[in-house]
Amino acid sequence: MSRHGRDVLELVRTGAAASRADIARITGMSPSTASTRVDGLIRRGLLVEHEAAGEARAGRRPRRLALAPGLGSVACIDLGVSRAVVHVDDIAGGHRAELDADLDVATGPEAVLERLREPLEELLAGRPALQALCLGVPGPVGAGRDRVVAPARMPGWNGSDVAGLAQKLFDVPVVVENDANLIALGENDRRAEPHGDLVVVTVDAGIGCGFIVGGRLYRGADGMAGDISHTVVPGGPDVPCSCGRSGCLDVVASGSALVAELRRSGGTASTPDELVALAHDGDPLATRLLREAGQRVGNVLATVVSFLNPTDLVLTGPLADAPAFLSAVRSSVYDACLPATTASLEVSSIPDTAAATAHGGLALAGAAAFERGAIADQVGR
Repeated sequence: MSRHGRDVLELVRTGAAASRADIARITGMSPSTASTRVDGLIRRGLLVEHEAAGEARAGRRPRRLALAPGLGSVACIDLGVSRAVVHVDDIAGGHRAELDADLDVATGPEAVLERLREPLEELLAGRPALQALCLGVPGPVGAGRDRVVAPARMPGWNGSDVAGLAQKLFDVPVVVENDANLIALGENDRRAEPHGDLVVVTVDAGIGCGFIVGGRLYRGADGMAGDISHTVVPGGPDVPCSCGRSGCLDVVASGSALVAELRRSGGTASTPDELVALAHDGDPLATRLLREAGQRVGNVLATVVSFLNPTDLVLTGPLADAPAFLSAVRSSVYDACLPATTASLEVSSIPDTAAATAHGGLALAGAAAFERGAIADQVGR
């Protein structure tokens, strides 16, 4: 296939173009040339064209382009410390299904990936063949999107070729991505104007952060952009961190850190969700811990906001559902930043991130299928 044919397919796949007129406008092709390219992709079974909903214009209904159904399936595995959610969809979209699986991430990548084989195969039963997989992990991911780098809560995973292990097990291209980045991608794409500047912060057992700059995920030179968890908090408790320093944000403000502090003080919560539930019930210690954590997270994020000047700061995870935490983050950010920096800033929360994670992960898996998988081979012929 010519480069122009690939470009047309990519525009439709990503949603940038929905019609022949869109393709001509975006690419600069003449309308007749754009139609020729589209007709070739339709004949090869890669695109379909159908009438769009709505009223006809000048007696003719508008027609919309889409990926052909049945090209294959893609999957996203949202991996946590003790559970994973497996999402599967058609590459063309619209047939999503998911399953939960309990696991222990500390058993290592080989055991965890083997544990996920059964739910993935169950979801794929009766569907077109799997073409690519995205694995979302609660830790930093290197620039090649294949290895986890120095994760605080994934013992045995550091430096492992996770993508290679998964590709060998599932026999498809695999992309590994940080979970906060997946949420940022999904949340950005689901917005009415997905071209702004967005910061997403996950506060669960650990703390993660993802940046959308100019509508695109910003990963940095080594894939480590957004790793705020090892920022030392001035004036914070002198708690040792896995990185070898003390007082890092992860060990003084994450859900795990707050649960540990609560238990040392006689509390009974064993998870961040239980801690937040205590605060909802008016427990003074849980509420105080959440407020202090929110202030610490907000002080770190104030530097991020001052540097990036985003339009949106979105907090996710169990702690984001606690008013004491969210209000403390908001007040700390606005107090520490110049008014001009926060003039357009909206601070909000999305405690349930499943939809955003799945959207971002399935989009990355779809891109891998067209770039590296069997579909890429078909397109290249």
